[in-house]
Formats: sequence, structure tokens, C-alpha cells
Amino acid sequence: MTVKRFLFFGFFAVLFFLGAVCGGAVAADAPEWGEGLTDRELAIQQWFSRLTFMQGHESAWEGWHDDGKQLDVTAFRYQFAFGGYGCAAMAAQTPAYRDLVERQLRDLCERMVDRRTWFYVTTYWNYGENPPDPCLYENVMYTGHLTQLMLLYELLTGDLRYSTDGWDFVWEEGRKTHYTLDKAVRGLRDQSKASPTGGICCEPGLVFSACNAHSAASFVLHDLVHGTDYAGVNQRWFDWMIVNFRNKVPLTREFLYAIYDQGKGFFYPVGDVGGDCWTLGFGNPWFPDTSFTKTGWKHICQNAAWVEPAEGQCYAKNNKVIGCCGGGSLNVANSFIPLTGVQAEGKDSPRARGVLNWLEANFGKSHDMDSDGHEESYSYEVCPMHHISATGIIAAALATDGDSMRDFYRTARDGIRSAPTLASVDHPNVLVRAAEYREPVLRFVVLKGRPGFSGDTELACSQIPEHAEVLRDGAPWTQFTRDGGTLRITSDVDSERVFEVRCGGA
Repeated sequence: MTVKRFLFFGFFAVLFFLGAVCGGAVAADAPEWGEGLTDRELAIQQWFSRLTFMQGHESAWEGWHDDGKQLDVTAFRYQFAFGGYGCAAMAAQTPAYRDLVERQLRDLCERMVDRRTWFYVTTYWNYGENPPDPCLYENVMYTGHLTQLMLLYELLTGDLRYSTDGWDFVWEEGRKTHYTLDKAVRGLRDQSKASPTGGICCEPGLVFSACNAHSAASFVLHDLVHGTDYAGVNQRWFDWMIVNFRNKVPLTREFLYAIYDQGKGFFYPVGDVGGDCWTLGFGNPWFPDTSFTKTGWKHICQNAAWVEPAEGQCYAKNNKVIGCCGGGSLNVANSFIPLTGVQAEGKDSPRARGVLNWLEANFGKSHDMDSDGHEESYSYEVCPMHHISATGIIAAALATDGDSMRDFYRTARDGIRSAPTLASVDHPNVLVRAAEYREPVLRFVVLKGRPGFSGDTELACSQIPEHAEVLRDGAPWTQFTRDGGTLRITSDVDSERVFEVRCGGA
């Protein structure tokens, strides 16, 4: 090859290399948009909307299971809390759209402080002449869920009403006890510090690792939102729990015991795969690291009594002796399993995916809750008593991948809340599949929620800077009005629409 030809080909080789590098740089700078919510998750969202704010917390609570006692795992507090955790996990996938989850979680928080939820406390504790206070004695099975639910509301929405104004626990004849969120969380922290193990009792004298997952998560969330240092008590409880709660009964399949009798200093020699996954799945966000979750999941995969009823499906036999903590029912126990698997191995975890497929095939059900002939909502009818809790837990698993829930519980969202956002849509006529701001673009995907809905709808965007342009499905869109930082976009949703609001004239 002559020198001239060598230089000629060398010149174009350099150009090709630079083009590849520059092209790669341009591609790397482009926003990588999240997938948002699946059709299944959107249908579950609609189901919870109709059970919560569309029904109203001051209503008769139709559709919620009421056994009249509120003592068992079928109680209102579990239905409200697990439903809320599912709503929060799904809403985390649409960070620039928070209006729906704000209404869902606020309704659930109001139900939690309603006397219908906590009147059972007089069965366990004596309050003398004072009005009953469900956060005063033990009862982490209530206060842990209450505080976690309220803190998720604060984290997602920035509305601090439960911290600033607080709420009243109203008893008969108008007697009441006033609380703020800090008071409730501080009470849990003080109980943990006073405990010989760091664990807080549910019923008098009994410690459950599953229920303490929620108080510990509340400490992490309160520190994140309010800058406190309550989560410092978690390490002592974690260190004691991972050693002592490990199931040591010979030939047992379960990873953990379910119950510790603190007064007598012994463990009931029983556990359940559902209870294991309750502790691990809801514990992973607050655990100091993820190794215990992964160790527990490996144990479950290797030791649980797995059944594969069809290709791509599996479930684990549960311990029918345990009537609480995720046990007692095969269907309920398995509802907890996927949330642990998707955190330990990611959303493609074979066992987690197999259980989800089994739950889908056997218990998934569509609903026409507005009687328009279209089944717009979806739930998992594992049983009449647990179907709301189970649907919330399964929804959380569907919306979780690896450390995503852990990161959600540990990452401040002030920047997200102050950025350009999709403020509101006409729900349930319009659904939001995706909504995300990646500077300088606010991108959201909307679709029709009810087949009978037609015509134009308004999509309100807030916190939009002075110079912005709107694209619909990749083309310039001019049908919008502006009032300060608010854009009101008018469009049909006859097909799924992708909008981009390019801020600063990007």
C-alpha cells in the first residue's frame, strides 16, 4: 500500500471513529425514559381509586372486609396499609405525576385514624379514665403501619399536614387525643430503645419481626423527610433479629420464627414462608444492607416446598398452623413471596415470576366497577378477607425491580416535587402511564381510561418555566393556554398520546 493510500484510508478511519464516539455521546446525553406503568398496574390503580377517594373515607367502607373485631390480620389496618404501599410503589414509577396517589394515600390515612380501625385497643390495654390511645402502648401492628403510610404520603406529595397540624384520635362522646406524626414516630423510637431486643410488641408481650419492618421503615422515612435521627435504633434490633429470629427447629423449611414471647423469653417454634417474605420484602428498604434479604431468599428458593402446577407457574406450600403474619392461607402466604424475590434477584427472578404467574392465572380478576360494560379495574381475589391486602402487596412487587423500592425509601424527592410536573388529568377518564422530568423535558404518556369517553380533555402542567414548547407524539402542539407557570393542554385521547414539554425552548 502506498503512503498516499494509507493516509487516505487512515483519514476516513479517523472520521469513522470520531463519528462513532460523537454519535455515542449524543445518544448518551438523551434522556432514558422509564417504562412507566403496565396495563395491569393501571387497572390496579383504578381499583384502588374506587375503593379510596372515589368512595370517600367518611362512607360506609363498602368492599372492605370487616369482621367486627379488628384483631386479626384481616383487620382494616392491614387492608389500608398494604393497599397504600402498593399505591405508593406504583406512583413512584410516575414521579412527575402525583395527584392520583395524593388522593389515594390521603384517603387511606384518614381511614387509619378513624375509630372504626383502632377501637380494638381496649381489648388489650387499659386506659383508665382517659380516652383510648392506639399509639400509647405497644401496638406496633397499628402504629407502624400508620406512620409508614403517612410518611410515604409526605415523601411523595410534600404535604406535611400530619406533621404540622396532626390529627385527633376521637373516642366516644367526643373525647380525643391529639397527635402529630413526629409524636407517633418518636413514641415508636422510645419503645424500641426501652425494649430488651429493640423489637416493639404488637399484642401485649409478643414481638413479630414482620410488624417491626414497618416501624423500622418509618424511622428511615422520617429521617429522610424531616432530618431526624430516629433510625439509629434500627441497628440494635436488626443485629438481634437476624441471629435470634432464625428458625432453628430441626428439619424445618422456614427461614424465620414468627413470634417471640418477650416476657417469657422464648420463640414459638413455628414459621411460615409468607411470614418470612413479609419480614424480608418489607424489611429490605430499611435493612442496613441487602445481604440478609438475599440470604433469606436463597434459603426460601432452596428449602420451601415448591409446587409447579403448570409451565411457568409455581407456589410454595405454607404452614397451616400459622394463622397470622402471612400464614394460614396458601394464597395469602404466596402473595408475599414475589416482593422478596424481585428485590433479591430483580423483576425477572424465576421463582418470583413463577408465583406471580400462578397468582395471575388463579386469582386475577377484572372488574366493571362503574357499570359501563367495560372492565376497567383489576384485583387478586385470593380470598374474600385478604384480597385487598394481597392486591396491594402484589402491586408493590409488580412495580419493584431490585433496589428500586429501597432507593425510593432512601432518596429525597424535593427536587422532583419542585420540577415541572403533570399536575392533574381527568381521572378516571384519562390515565397516566408515564410521567417524568429529565431536564429540560417533561414527558408524559396518557391514554383513555373509559371507552365511552370521547372528545377533548385538559392536561394541566405546573411549575413550567417561561419559555416552553409542547410536542404531541413527536410533532409541535399548539392547543394549550398558559397562566403563569401553569400550562393547560387540550387534546383528545382517542389513542395513547405521548407529550413532551420542552422547557426553556429546548
